[in-house]
Amino acid sequence: MGHPIKRIPHTDDEPGRRAADHALLLDRIAVGLAHEGKNPLHNMVLHLQLMSEKLLQPEPRAGSPIEKHLKALRDGILRVDHLLKAFGDFASPEHLPPDLGGAVSRAAQLLGYDARRSGVQLAVRAPDALLVQSDGRWLIDLVAHALVAAIESARDGGQVSLHLEERGPVAVLTLHASGGLGSRELALPHLDAARSLAVQAACELSIDAPPAGGARLSLSFLHSR
Repeated sequence: MGHPIKRIPHTDDEPGRRAADHALLLDRIAVGLAHEGKNPLHNMVLHLQLMSEKLLQPEPRAGSPIEKHLKALRDGILRVDHLLKAFGDFASPEHLPPDLGGAVSRAAQLLGYDARRSGVQLAVRAPDALLVQSDGRWLIDLVAHALVAAIESARDGGQVSLHLEERGPVAVLTLHASGGLGSRELALPHLDAARSLAVQAACELSIDAPPAGGARLSLSFLHSR
């Protein structure tokens, strides 16, 4: 059963619940941020050392591979920049537009390490940007909770696919978790958070978590046109 696409009035306990749900994601994402930021920085240090050694050669060979190291440095710096920006957007989403494509990209980027650590392969197929009728404050948390729930449902050897597509006036994000051992217990807090956030985000949420394992989540939004 899905939640209807509508908003409901806030209740007194919502700010505390939202903060608790956000903290569930922040702890996991911070671990991944530290790990993902460390690797490209270490790689840049290595290439700087290699560049130094080659630049100090009295007669560099023709076709010097200095440009390769420069490209690695540029790529590493760009990767760290994108990662830190995604984390900043997640930590303070008040300024974000209701961009479902952007929310998928940020969630996959910030939770990529968490997926690998859980033994889960991610496959993402989504446009870079897709505006929907939602609230940017809740959208990134909703997508991130749905992704963590899918990761937990496929942990230890499974796969999670994210597919965002347009179906007439509706944008639909489907997350399919399959294979692996999975953990319904670890997925449950994030499924509960997604159910709560779906109403505030004007999302119709459908969850199918069969006893045999795996999960399929569908998040539907009206286009912002």
